[in-house]
Amino acid sequence: MPVDPVCGIELDEELALPHEYKGSTFYFCCNGCRMIFAKKPRKYRNNA
Repeated sequence: MPVDPVCGIELDEELALPHEYKGSTFYFCCNGCRMIFAKKPRKYRNNA
């Protein structure tokens, strides 16, 4: 199961919001977390 790199919630991949960054796909629980990641992806990409 993917984990939202911003808030740390485990997600169902089918329900999560995907976001591509440098060839990797990250999954988010909501658009808010996805927007936070998009502003500072280097801060969060290692949390996934």
